[in-house]
Amino acid sequence: MLLLALVLMFVLPYLYVRWQRKSRSPVSDLPLPPGPPAWPIIGHLNVMPTSHEWRTYGEWAKIYGDVIQLRIFNKSLIILGSLDAAKALLDHNTSVTSDRPHFTMIYDLMGWDWAVQFMGMGPRFLKYRRVVQSLLLPQSTRAFWPALDHGSRSLLRSLVHDSANIHQHVKDHLGGLMMTVLYGEDEGPTRDKYVELAEEAMHGLVEAGNIGKFLVDFVPLLRFVPEWVPGAGFQTQARIWRKLARDMIEIPFADVKKYCDEGTAPASVTKTLLEQQSHSKSNEIDTELVKGAVGVLYVGGADTSLSALNTFILSMVLHPECQRRAQAEIDSVVGQNRLPDLSDQASLPYFDCVFSEVLRWNPGVPLGVPHSVMADCELNGYRIPAGSTILYNQWTILHNEDVYPEPFKFIPERWMPEEGKPLPPDSRSASFGFGRRICPGRHFADSLLWTMMVRIVAVFDLAKPLDADGNVIEPSGEYLTGLVTHPAPFACKVTPRSQELASLVE
Repeated sequence: MLLLALVLMFVLPYLYVRWQRKSRSPVSDLPLPPGPPAWPIIGHLNVMPTSHEWRTYGEWAKIYGDVIQLRIFNKSLIILGSLDAAKALLDHNTSVTSDRPHFTMIYDLMGWDWAVQFMGMGPRFLKYRRVVQSLLLPQSTRAFWPALDHGSRSLLRSLVHDSANIHQHVKDHLGGLMMTVLYGEDEGPTRDKYVELAEEAMHGLVEAGNIGKFLVDFVPLLRFVPEWVPGAGFQTQARIWRKLARDMIEIPFADVKKYCDEGTAPASVTKTLLEQQSHSKSNEIDTELVKGAVGVLYVGGADTSLSALNTFILSMVLHPECQRRAQAEIDSVVGQNRLPDLSDQASLPYFDCVFSEVLRWNPGVPLGVPHSVMADCELNGYRIPAGSTILYNQWTILHNEDVYPEPFKFIPERWMPEEGKPLPPDSRSASFGFGRRICPGRHFADSLLWTMMVRIVAVFDLAKPLDADGNVIEPSGEYLTGLVTHPAPFACKVTPRSQELASLVE
């Protein structure tokens, strides 16, 4: 009995420790990344920024380095503040960093479970992703060029006739162009209805997409709190946003499906997917997949593209010297007898620099779309715990003064090749994400944005307007907070550069 007691007291604990060491992750003993002082239990909840988070995280990066950890209750949030850190974790550890955090508000309560952007890794994600990627390969996007040409010309005509409302015209025509590509609906009240539905649904998504906006994302059990309980206003909001999200994909799909059945549907992404599904081996149409795949193309393109276009307009208003140089290049290459198009891109190197600088100067999604870590891993000597949510601070990455001198200035020339001077990392390398979650629509987005930007500046002068007393109205240059950020409203004077160009548009 004494021998048995000794075994129980000494040998079993020893074996338990040996087993525990073997079962521990190789990085278990590494320290966690640094961060601001945390409170017991709630962690950093009381210091989480609620507006322009990327700026606060950028300031913290100067203190704690380019890998920061925040804790909200038992949830870990990792902020990456450099391109090297983002690539090391998200490009080189794709096997464990390609998941998405489970957004309780967006995914469960608001019903965005059809959107591949928010799906966790698994067979359903891979199936949806494969379909979306097949539509957006570089060679596939050439099929959209006629729609880009038609849509951008329509925008220019609207600006010739009503130059005072440039922001509304850009918004309407961009959304309308996306709806034409996706559902085949040309200009008119039906397309306007589609755009209105999508804008309302996107507004809810942008609101809910701010990490820390809703406590239910950190305490998922709150999703079961009834709507009538005091403080459960998020449930009411989620119910309203859920209906908008479904209407956004259900109503246009139903119209296209009806036209396809009648044999009158115009060409569109939805029609293509329905035909592919009907000719598949199973000969069955997965309607939820078609709705979701088409819906995510709008989600991934419309609001982010609008942000970039508004940033382009602001940059041209604030920097007329850049505008004049871009116009001179376009005139010398293209002339004024036709509009520039994508075939001219390689011949307009300065404008390509302007395009790159627009993406760098004020990125539309400053904190990217979050990743989630599936297993403990190591980064720069720190342990990144399994289950952590990863944010890559695009804004900080693209405003690193060691990489981009004078980062807050709009300087397209920084992208011009010079002998003996290496080019900075391409702004697209941070703008479109990392690893397996890199934006599949980046080629289409490039084509769409480049076409609209180059044609606007080829036909119009964009300038600061004057008030009633003849004083210049200066744009604030500030940006609104949100998952997708936009310039604060600013006035812009739009004037055709010549009567010939105005007539060309007509």
